[in-house]
Amino acid sequence: MHNATPKPFYLHYIRFKPDNNNTELRFTDFLSVMSGVQYLKPDGILIHGDFAPTGPHWDNLTSRNLIRQVPMVRPTDVGIRLGKPKKLGFIEHSADIAKLDVLLKYGGIAVDFDVFFVRGQHIKDILQTKKSITCYGDRDGNNIGLVAGRQDSKFLWAWRRSYRDVYVGEWNFNQAFISMYLTALFPEDVYVLDHVCNNPHPDRDLNKFFHQYGKIEWKNSAAIHSYERHGGVSIQSSEDLFKEPLTTHKEMLQYIYFNRSLPPIARAFKDEVFAAP
Repeated sequence: MHNATPKPFYLHYIRFKPDNNNTELRFTDFLSVMSGVQYLKPDGILIHGDFAPTGPHWDNLTSRNLIRQVPMVRPTDVGIRLGKPKKLGFIEHSADIAKLDVLLKYGGIAVDFDVFFVRGQHIKDILQTKKSITCYGDRDGNNIGLVAGRQDSKFLWAWRRSYRDVYVGEWNFNQAFISMYLTALFPEDVYVLDHVCNNPHPDRDLNKFFHQYGKIEWKNSAAIHSYERHGGVSIQSSEDLFKEPLTTHKEMLQYIYFNRSLPPIARAFKDEVFAAP
């Protein structure tokens, strides 16, 4: 089955105003966007949310017309129980819902700010034959840190519908368990992408990525969901990238910072996970 890649092909980020009212775009957020500019090459980059980011890194991006902010009200629609609206179990679920909403409206790819693109063209190639992409987490469920697709994807539609009809205020239920279940129902629609949201986490030791070097292979992956908040390493400026010791985490960010070319992908590398029968 042949599907054209969504045109225009947008890279989407979601950010709603945090409780601490900090609106500044961080250096690692900036590098995530630049990884998209350099290794994904979308037609446009949109950040959806209820405020416009601030700070020098945001000014850097907007001055070059690399990103624009699209106003969006924080979604809270997770259905009704006994005649009353159900409450979100986690505020992060608003962003999960928003990712699916923008993909069903625009198409493209939606990611967290701790996702860094590596082999972006591979994502576009997948969408030539599949209508959607979800990110494999582990044997228990998928991960919504990276999700992509077309507006007419049945998988994305059903996943979004699950938040309204069968939402459970548990961290993994809709974003992980329901996603995995739907991949079995719509195998022709969705590509389950490996080595992105579980490289280095959740099935590998984060210490090997953030504090050691050469223990995690990242250069073959379509992207890396790094889980920056759990790494225990503060990268607030370019100077921090070059502090000793060199780690795999810093190496990856240096590649983005300098827009380095990647070596050829390993011939034996595979990244599609098939749903169990």
